[in-house]
Amino acid sequence: MNILEVIDPGLGMTFQDRGRPGWRRFGVPSSGAMDDHAAGWANRLLDNPPDAPVLELLLQGARLRVLNDAWLAVTGADADASVPTWRTVRVKAGDEVRFPHIRRGVWTYVAIEGGFDAPHVLGSASVCPRGRLGAPLTRGDVLRRRDTPGFHLPEHVAGRTIAWDERRDYNSPPPLRVWPGPQWDFFGEADRSAFFSREWTVAPQSDRVGYRLHGEPLKLRQVQILSEPVLVGSVQVPDNGQPIVTMRDGPTVGGYPKLGVLDPADVSWLAQCRPGQKVSFKLVT
Repeated sequence: MNILEVIDPGLGMTFQDRGRPGWRRFGVPSSGAMDDHAAGWANRLLDNPPDAPVLELLLQGARLRVLNDAWLAVTGADADASVPTWRTVRVKAGDEVRFPHIRRGVWTYVAIEGGFDAPHVLGSASVCPRGRLGAPLTRGDVLRRRDTPGFHLPEHVAGRTIAWDERRDYNSPPPLRVWPGPQWDFFGEADRSAFFSREWTVAPQSDRVGYRLHGEPLKLRQVQILSEPVLVGSVQVPDNGQPIVTMRDGPTVGGYPKLGVLDPADVSWLAQCRPGQKVSFKLVT
């Protein structure tokens, strides 16, 4: 059934799910929701399967027209939306769902009852423009609800909401946990300590491929390494000493020294940090 029509995709609108991690060894990025914490809650509110596709919206400007009555759940960035967020919402045919302004955070998620009927490539609906896996949504696209055998809306779905302690204050992320990386010993003790003791600024060039961090450059020994596998969350340090954190659509191999690897649970925290926002890290072993 047709549920929504894209009036305006805003700064970016794609389908995302839990990604395709099993394909990294073939050079295919994992992709998936940048903030998997928020995307997961959007599906849980509606008792959708965990891998049900959701809409991922980049910042503001998105507008959707409701074509048939449906239940929605909107999570993620602190959005000045036309519907309540972090709870179930009943929308009627003819309604318009708008996201004119985002106060905090970067990525917003929209789920519908049963999940979206989105095309799959290599087992996932996650769109990765860099890898030419699917394409962003555009004006006029009609979004359907998928036919899930045995799916039933949960009882008492009206007014379902998420506890405050599960909602995140994207303006104040905690120190993000980092595990030592393969080239940990390529950095002197002073620079390792500096990485964890100072704040870093998220650079404007940050995107689904990688988040660039600006600060006093780190120094590393003049060595060359062969390209090797890179994980989502890898903290790579190029020659200029400014770290780059590999994100969902990032490369699967790389030749920069890797100081550490961001804990998988904290990648979503970093994803919601805006350019100019300060972040810090703490070492875990």
